[in-house]
Amino acid sequence: MASTDMTVVILADGSNIKGNIIAAGMDGYIIRDTTSSTVMKVPKLTGTYNSADRSTKPNVHNNMYTNDLSREKEAYRRLQGVHGIANCLKISANGLVFEFYTNGDLEDYIKHNPPAPWKQKMNWILQILDAVIACHKIRVLVFDIALRNLMLDDDMNIKLIDFANSSLLPLDQVTELMDEDGYTAEMDLLHVTNVIYSISR
Repeated sequence: MASTDMTVVILADGSNIKGNIIAAGMDGYIIRDTTSSTVMKVPKLTGTYNSADRSTKPNVHNNMYTNDLSREKEAYRRLQGVHGIANCLKISANGLVFEFYTNGDLEDYIKHNPPAPWKQKMNWILQILDAVIACHKIRVLVFDIALRNLMLDDDMNIKLIDFANSSLLPLDQVTELMDEDGYTAEMDLLHVTNVIYSISR
């Protein structure tokens, strides 16, 4: 019987992914664990599966993706317990495990549902502001603040996700919130205003 090679998504430890890929970003995949109410963000790693010997050989270009999640892992370690941030349940070599939010993200919710009452919109706006301010207090610049990165929990409250491009500034400094590329807290707030406009329409 002839072998068939096919490209598969793999974990950092070289094993094949178990679960359904429900989203893909620039730096990783989101995998839904069908046996629990969790999702896992993993680096965008692939391998070649050989059906003859049932082996998987990692792609030679995988190393360019592994560092993308290391920054996000450090961000979630610092953000542990911060109100308004997605609940990260586990950080491992393979990726980040999160609570699964059945209401999805705010972008899809707005797109597929009737306009929310103004009171609900105001709650969302205030929750986003509170979460970003909480990040700034522990010297984290969020960067990627967008409707697609605002999850809705069971009570329709906002939970920020995606800190792959965030900046973690030294906790022992009292300087202005600015990273080495010149990104500032004010630029975070500019992204927040764009989100507020989208919610308010």
